[in-house]
Amino acid sequence: MPVAISIREGRLNSVTLLRRLGSHSRKNEIYRAFREVGRSVRTVAQLRFLADPALRRRITAVTKQGRGVNGFFA
Repeated sequence: MPVAISIREGRLNSVTLLRRLGSHSRKNEIYRAFREVGRSVRTVAQLRFLADPALRRRITAVTKQGRGVNGFFA
């Protein structure tokens, strides 16, 4: 919570935050917190993908389109 408040108030700049996150230290509380947030976001995205057939069709269509542009065939 202190990190979020510092970011909001402008006391913590992006360079410092990225330096702390880039350390990949398992002891770094900021790194661990953002890693867990990332896991939560990924899980929600996966659940939305599984629950929504229209979203699956849209993502599949865009993925196929991207593969065609890049010369990949699957």
